[in-house]
Amino acid sequence: MVNPQYIYTLIYLYVCIIFNDFSADGACDKSKCKGPLKYYEDINCVPTYGSEDSCCPIKYNCQNLEGRSAEKCYFNGHVYNMGETLREEDAKPCDINCVCGPSLYGRSRFSCAIVDCFHRPEPGCYLKQSLNQCCPGPEICPERDTDIPRCTVDGKTYLDGQRFTPQSDPTLNCVCSEGYEGKNVEPFCKQPEPFSCDVELRHSDDIYNNCTPVFYSSQNPATDCNFFSRCQNENDKVVKPEGATATTGVSNSGADFTCRFGNLTMNVGDELNSGTEYSSVCVKCICEVPPLPTCQRLPDNECDVTVHPNFD
Repeated sequence: MVNPQYIYTLIYLYVCIIFNDFSADGACDKSKCKGPLKYYEDINCVPTYGSEDSCCPIKYNCQNLEGRSAEKCYFNGHVYNMGETLREEDAKPCDINCVCGPSLYGRSRFSCAIVDCFHRPEPGCYLKQSLNQCCPGPEICPERDTDIPRCTVDGKTYLDGQRFTPQSDPTLNCVCSEGYEGKNVEPFCKQPEPFSCDVELRHSDDIYNNCTPVFYSSQNPATDCNFFSRCQNENDKVVKPEGATATTGVSNSGADFTCRFGNLTMNVGDELNSGTEYSSVCVKCICEVPPLPTCQRLPDNECDVTVHPNFD
């Protein structure tokens, strides 16, 4: 007799291949794909598609994460030794004093300074902004309002430090500053940095421990960054679809279409039980696009996060 789980997997892959998620103009719309795609892209996993013209990946290859040294840090394709500071080309403006060092889990990880940008300027003063710094500043206190530099863009007037978007190139990030003459070039304008979740920089422990990203109900796992992760505990177990053959959930990393969670293995369609600790309360985790399960918090009208066992 054919294992029902095998049939389920074949049906799932058929749907992924045949019903591609393209927009009306034929462009691939990744926002309609299943799985934590943005997370995979952030950690440089390689997508696998069902066919050449498929829009949505059916799985990812994350072998680039295997065999990493516990005494080194990894980010943006670069390897850092203990004590090394994040390179300028790898850092965003708010990545301040990020240093590779030991973590509580016995592996190296980056630790960065906590940035607090709250500062209220004195009356009659303002905080000058720059595209290349994290927090506004320095504080400017002009003697007269007419001393404040102004920029005229598309018929509108902006004051020194105010941001604007030129109609000629809406992709640019621009800030009005002294010397602006209508040319949208640096240091007044620049293309935004590629959108990144900085998983390796901020959450490398989750990668090492085979944790999985968790998304709020209002988020789209395919395009958004996760706010927290779910890591395995002794009460977690794999829940098979109705009619499927039960398995022990022992890891088998050689399988083609399996998800890994801690040392548990999930076939496509398998779920994790919820409510085993705080990070899994009202969280549904299902293996959709291996090797990570897709985990998302249920809406408040479907599940009450205040109702759960005592985890203390």
